[in-house]
Amino acid sequence: MPLKIVDGWIKNIKQIKSPYYNDRPEDQPISLLVIHNISLPPKQYGGPYVEQLFTGKLDPNAHPYFAEIYQLQVSSHLFIRRDGEIIQFVPFDKRAWHAGKSIFAGKENCNDFSIGIEMEGCDTEDFTEIQYQQLAIVTKLLQQTYPIKHITGHSDIAPTRKTDPGPYFDWQYYRSLINYHKQIDLMTNQLRLIKDELQRLTLWQPSPPAAEAFLSEQPFALDTMQPYEWLQWIFIPRMQALIDANAELPKFALHPYFEEAFKQQEMDVDDLLKLIKELDELSTNQRMDN
Repeated sequence: MPLKIVDGWIKNIKQIKSPYYNDRPEDQPISLLVIHNISLPPKQYGGPYVEQLFTGKLDPNAHPYFAEIYQLQVSSHLFIRRDGEIIQFVPFDKRAWHAGKSIFAGKENCNDFSIGIEMEGCDTEDFTEIQYQQLAIVTKLLQQTYPIKHITGHSDIAPTRKTDPGPYFDWQYYRSLINYHKQIDLMTNQLRLIKDELQRLTLWQPSPPAAEAFLSEQPFALDTMQPYEWLQWIFIPRMQALIDANAELPKFALHPYFEEAFKQQEMDVDDLLKLIKELDELSTNQRMDN
């Protein structure tokens, strides 16, 4: 189910309200995303202790390290566990206490204008694939909802105090995932526009061709389908299936074929050809580096 933000909260994820937040200054739009790491006890994962810390319920007797930190009043907007579970503690329109004394691009008190995301992890171990995937999805959602212009690490805004998210956080891969998800959105929208244009031209059919037509071994099913039929019944469904599976999308060049195939069409297909050419360009530009 796609994630959605309502009243500052992501719907359909675990929500645990922290008492450690306050109002943002009215003149400070949310423009920064800060990535952290945390594990309690240090380098141990999966327990309830991060949730307890962010809600003021950490037992100082549960572990020797906790006696040093149990009185801290800290929180984060989001916490992403090693298994990909996302937990929200503070609504995004409120000021979570995650950054501490900090400065970004000459502006102090980053809590005023940032959203904090804690990744369950440490400075000496790789993060998990599902964490990166969830972080990229959440990042895209936040960028669509708030005027976020920059993404940085805790160590970049508090370099004398903090080291997280640490050298094992793969910034290049994370940014490639963000770009990939943006490209997927563009591709999905472009396919929708092509469908709308086919419908406008009354080329979108209510029922598929005969089953035998799908057995063609020719490119574009030249021998069994009209060009617009191939678009509707083969190409668009296959692309949507790849998108739904988060699979890598192929590069393609459809425009030369359709430009030639539509030469004999009496209707005006210029807009359709333009949309197909734009789709080709999107396929060439999409990237996801592993």
